[in-house]
Amino acid sequence: MDFVCVSRVLFEKLNLNYEEGERWIVNLIRNSKLDAKIDSETGTVIMEPNQPNVYEQLIDHTKALQGRTYKLVGQLLEPAQAQPA
Repeated sequence: MDFVCVSRVLFEKLNLNYEEGERWIVNLIRNSKLDAKIDSETGTVIMEPNQPNVYEQLIDHTKALQGRTYKLVGQLLEPAQAQPA
């Protein structure tokens, strides 16, 4: 089943003609901020996997590293705090 067949059924259910339905899909892609393209020649929607950019990955790794470092320091300080001075 291709995009044109599926879209016609969907557009009929939504009471949209083909052009209105195509605009609806374009707005849906824009509003959801998906990385997708519409190939009007073949009547298909091409979606790329959504991957975070390098800066977001760096921030996530840094946050994880900060948490692990905090736990490691806590584990290192536990025996020192348990010993009487």
